[in-house]
Amino acid sequence: LKEFGQAFEAAHKRTPFKPVRGSYFTSLEAVRNLLTPKRLALVHIIKEKSPKSIYWLAKLAERSFPSVLKDVNVLSKHGLITLTKEKESPRHAVHPSVNYSAINLWISL
Repeated sequence: LKEFGQAFEAAHKRTPFKPVRGSYFTSLEAVRNLLTPKRLALVHIIKEKSPKSIYWLAKLAERSFPSVLKDVNVLSKHGLITLTKEKESPRHAVHPSVNYSAINLWISL
């Protein structure tokens, strides 16, 4: 609500406003549906091991490539991981990365 007030005031004064980046959910259940234990494990592996491709991420996670690819796409869509195409690799591998050390969850009362 505070951010809305700041955005409204900036619009009224016709000054730039940079919103806080993040994912927003309507319920705790929605958060649980996104941040499943397997997806959180992928984020942790990406942060700790820095795999050079989704294939290697699947190997490190001991999961099938298709299921890891699905979860990686969901995590990327919500901004929890970054995917970078490696032009120098023979197969144009996609390198997943995590640029943070914690996930914060705020619940308004």
